[in-house]
Amino acid sequence: MNHQYKVTLFRAEQPQKLRNVKLHSPSIIQIITGSKRLHWRDSALDVSHSELLLCEASASLSFENLPQGRFLSRMFSFYCLPSDAMIELSKSHAQRNPIPIVASNHALQDTLNALFLFDQHNMSKETQFYWVNGLYQQLAEHGALHCLFTSVNTTFSQRLSRYLADAPSEEHSLDAVAQHFAISRSTMIRKLKQEGTQYRQVLVDVRLNHALHLMQDGQNNVAMLAQLCGYQSEGRFSQRFKGKFGLTPSDYIKTVVVQ
Repeated sequence: MNHQYKVTLFRAEQPQKLRNVKLHSPSIIQIITGSKRLHWRDSALDVSHSELLLCEASASLSFENLPQGRFLSRMFSFYCLPSDAMIELSKSHAQRNPIPIVASNHALQDTLNALFLFDQHNMSKETQFYWVNGLYQQLAEHGALHCLFTSVNTTFSQRLSRYLADAPSEEHSLDAVAQHFAISRSTMIRKLKQEGTQYRQVLVDVRLNHALHLMQDGQNNVAMLAQLCGYQSEGRFSQRFKGKFGLTPSDYIKTVVVQ
């Protein structure tokens, strides 16, 4: 992993309802146009361009993207950790009964815009880390950073998902992946069980999230999507996708592109 963060764009031309979208890295969602209706606990929270949605690692989101002409958002996923001092600063500035939404301002928007515009391929990891830590400091001063990072440790399932995401279409047998991490099959199963998950579930989440990204990038052939996400059967892929997100791949494609 040469990058300290990743930016992904999401768009919709008509209402786009998804459930159980699993995030494997701490992420900030910034709305550019339209709004997002987040189903959080027992409430529905509307997030607009004047706010940022903070998502801790392993968060599972259910929401509806609502175009006002068009929906567009950026998701910033972070692969480096803040310092303990930043987390403590954030907690000292925290509001009571926090929700995972923070009011944006020009300073935060400017930093996010800079991170979006940077050519990471021509930046060292150290330079990227410098800029990301500037954002972390801003969030800490807002009392919001600890909502993004509930722990300053990276879990094994996070490390696993990042590894699998580098090549979602490959077979990724459990034994081969365990060998990559220099641990036994049983040790990997135990580690994931301790974190409340299992290998097959992490792999499915990574592959189906990859499918969302491919469709956002313009891939609208379901058979090809299945292959690119490691499924030999288009029917099996569609079944898994609908079971996870609540709509078929074809229905999701229709929300991205006006037919």
